[in-house]
Amino acid sequence: MTDSKNVLLYRTGHLGDTVCAIPAFRRVRERFADAELTLLCDRPRGAQVPAADVASGLGVFDRIATYRSGRGLLTLWELRRRVRSAAPDLLLMLPQLQEPPAGVERKRRFFARCGARDARGLNLPFQPRAWQPTEAQRLLRILSAVGIDGPSPGYRIPPRPAARASLAEKLRPGGLDLAAPFVVFCGGGKSATQRWDPWRHGQVLHRLAGRFHLPIVGVGGPADLAGYQAELRPVVPGLKLPPPLTLDELFELLRRALAYWGNDTGPMHVAAAVGCPVAVVMSGRAPPGAWHPDVERKLVFRQRTECEACFLSECVRERHRCLTGISVETVWAGLGPFLEQLLVERQTAAAAAG
Repeated sequence: MTDSKNVLLYRTGHLGDTVCAIPAFRRVRERFADAELTLLCDRPRGAQVPAADVASGLGVFDRIATYRSGRGLLTLWELRRRVRSAAPDLLLMLPQLQEPPAGVERKRRFFARCGARDARGLNLPFQPRAWQPTEAQRLLRILSAVGIDGPSPGYRIPPRPAARASLAEKLRPGGLDLAAPFVVFCGGGKSATQRWDPWRHGQVLHRLAGRFHLPIVGVGGPADLAGYQAELRPVVPGLKLPPPLTLDELFELLRRALAYWGNDTGPMHVAAAVGCPVAVVMSGRAPPGAWHPDVERKLVFRQRTECEACFLSECVRERHRCLTGISVETVWAGLGPFLEQLLVERQTAAAAAG
């Protein structure tokens, strides 16, 4: 394997899935420093951020190949074409958490039939109610299990000076100073089971603005921003809603934020990747710990239920009990002191710097 000169890395998913895979991407790059490294990923069918957009700015991959998922035999045909075109002497798979080991093995055999000389991949079994490593840690463990070991290389998100300049232009009409403390909020999420009630978010943001007088910047897609305008602005008039940001601008915004507050969604993982402290309301759709923010300073609100690890996008039977059971009072009792401590540390660091 150490002689591999053409390596293909297979990973599905979009913004959050891809950000969490960055340490694994970097480990593969370091192990095969002289090889041509290609990422094989799927193209989104909706408004999700493409994995290719996340990966292209990392300086890790020589090429990125994409395919359209969810089309049955057409998807298999396109995958076969991509693998045969790449002609890798090593193909590495980074499967999703919920994919059964038998399914991963079927894909491995499929890729081998497509021409990958050495196709490697597995999934680690888990107990649904047992505490799990973060997604980034899980993927590194998978690489270790297939022979690609080593310390975690971290995220190491490179700065984007041009994005910082364009971000400042978008924020200037709202009077936001990127050098002063501010909080980034996201109430979106691709699944209904990831979204806390907007009314509750409004109550928390209202208290946050009243106690700390910090600017709060709402981020998300066009539908999210329209929802904030209709549901949150009446409660939090000072909520700043800039035009939709590019991915690079989002990285630069969160790199400078005091903290991220909101739902378990892609921007949360972006915040963690650049070291931004994260406070988040998490549902029980995944096992505990699995998709928690991979950052040292974090505050996670999660209600354990017997039906957790359901992986549902909609919850009809239980009516999102794992989220509705988390109250505004519970959140504010933790979030207030969390932000207070971060502000004291920011002020102390600024004073020490002169």
